[in-house]
Amino acid sequence: MGRAVRRVGHVLPASRPLPEYSLLLAGLALTRIIGWGSIYYSPSVLAGHLEREIGLTPTVAFGGITILLAIGALISPMLGRHLDRRGTRHAMALGAVISGLGLALLALAQGPISYLATWFVIGIGHAMQLANTGNVTVAQLMGERTRRVIGLMMLVTGLASSVFWPLTAWLSADYGWRACLFVFAAIQLVIVLPIHLAIPAYRAKPLSDPGPSAAPTEAQGRVPPGERRPIFWLLALSFSASGLVSWGLPLHIIGLMQGAGITGVSAVAIASLSGPATLVARAIDTVAGERLPVERVALAGLALGPASCLLMALAPGSSGIAITFVMLFSAAMGVIAVARATLPLALFGRNGFGAMLGRLTVPQNLTFAAAPLLFAFLVERLGASGTLVVSAVIQSLALLAMIMLVRRLHS
Repeated sequence: MGRAVRRVGHVLPASRPLPEYSLLLAGLALTRIIGWGSIYYSPSVLAGHLEREIGLTPTVAFGGITILLAIGALISPMLGRHLDRRGTRHAMALGAVISGLGLALLALAQGPISYLATWFVIGIGHAMQLANTGNVTVAQLMGERTRRVIGLMMLVTGLASSVFWPLTAWLSADYGWRACLFVFAAIQLVIVLPIHLAIPAYRAKPLSDPGPSAAPTEAQGRVPPGERRPIFWLLALSFSASGLVSWGLPLHIIGLMQGAGITGVSAVAIASLSGPATLVARAIDTVAGERLPVERVALAGLALGPASCLLMALAPGSSGIAITFVMLFSAAMGVIAVARATLPLALFGRNGFGAMLGRLTVPQNLTFAAAPLLFAFLVERLGASGTLVVSAVIQSLALLAMIMLVRRLHS
């Protein structure tokens, strides 16, 4: 295998065989499970402890996630440009340290103000080591294999809740919620930090290297310069609209089914099908997705979403329909989540990938942050069927934007 001809510090080659970085990629997959599990999913289990011991309402407890997403939107554009110039090693290592510090401070929270304040720290650490940063790492390491590897990473990341919900429940029940968070902080320093420090050093190629005309399509992307702005905004609209539903509706699925007449036990059992359906959809996309343009795969997911919501709205009290809805909706969201990470790469290329993801993060994260409150309002005002119809309309807007994107792309 040839080596890169020019070397500035350590310039990563355009593509490396998967086995060469397999151990590092496995480690990065583990850090994703730890990061998302200990930061994003743990409040679902800790909310009851926080309410009993320091008087936090569920709104305040989950308000930390809103702050986390807003911080990501604020710093991601600047962070993305830095990642393109300097690589991800130092950012991800520093992110692990900041996340560990934030989780330790969270364990010391005494009330709403100190609790919410620590989420500003955690939000910085989360943005620096998770979210887009991990995908940029894969792109810089794997070249044209990026889509497949990101799909595999997201497939494994789907296990985060399955691992950390029971782990959080056990630690908080036996040792207390503060000790649980101190353990998670230590894991960031003992496990996550060394893995991130193992990422190879990276520097962008100097300006004297061949320009865009000499670069392969996978490096420069498929969108011609004159179409980049409209394609970008259509992509942002599509993913932000679909994300508004995928980050808001699942929080209320059990309540919606109960409101439609399905018993509590049955509603929980049906909702539990969401995880397996998401994993299966991501696995299928990982195995077969490379045979299809990623925008076509995204179209399929965006079409499934509103169809499943309308199906549930038309027959809300049927357990069979509810099962179909959960599986189709979850599969659609799983496919779209992968497309959200890989379609910008296919359209705009690896050059400037970090900056592109950083720009896309702004409208997406602001939308995601508003989703829980919006859907709580919709459920209260419109009930189950009305909320599902609104969800279908929002997702149809996302589908329309993607159709327009595909037409411009192939015109």
